[in-house]
Amino acid sequence: MSGVALTLARTLARGTSSRARVLGFVGVAVVQLLVSFLVRSETGGTELDTAMTMIDGFGLTLIVPLSALVFGTAVLGDPIEDGTYVYLWLRPIRRSLITFAAFGVTLGLVAALAVVPTVLSAAITSSDGAVVSGAAAGAVAAAVAYSAIFVLIGQLTRRSLVWGIAYLLIFEQFIARGGRGVGFVSVHSHAISIMQEVSSVKLRLGYFSATTSVVVIVVVTLATLGFSVLRQNAMTVE
Repeated sequence: MSGVALTLARTLARGTSSRARVLGFVGVAVVQLLVSFLVRSETGGTELDTAMTMIDGFGLTLIVPLSALVFGTAVLGDPIEDGTYVYLWLRPIRRSLITFAAFGVTLGLVAALAVVPTVLSAAITSSDGAVVSGAAAGAVAAAVAYSAIFVLIGQLTRRSLVWGIAYLLIFEQFIARGGRGVGFVSVHSHAISIMQEVSSVKLRLGYFSATTSVVVIVVVTLATLGFSVLRQNAMTVE
């Protein structure tokens, strides 16, 4: 990473990773791990279905998308809202670099505060290494796609948190669970499908092959980042 890009990333990270946000997700991660220990004490690490339900419920359904929502919408949304975004534009950098730096910062925070606890939770709740690998693969896939999506949403609207929550609750957790057809455009369904194939544990929403899901995740991420770059080029400072 160039010096300019690194400086930009540090600037965005300082503005995004407030103490309240970070400590909030650290607290959630601690709860996740404590519950994992309780599940392990009850099952002995041998009940794969219970472990996968725990990983999906806490990790892929709650912590990963929620952390991407909070940090992704804030990384550019906060500077746009408070007017400090103009100082990013005054730097002698390509506007596309702002998008990619924002994505990198968001993904780094989500990885540290959501993906790592989810993988640790999998290691605690299950003795099966394939389950841990599946949890890691699914969580990373979800983190990448959600980070890109919410960075874009943070640029598009000043009510990005509201729209992001609506997207997660109404679409991802309600409409997209209606079957294979609508599930095809759901990040959660593809993350579950990847986790299912890597872990070899059958999951209810695992509709697709890992190859299909990886391709969809990559396409969604690149398309969203591409649209974000176009948005950067079209924006003006008010």
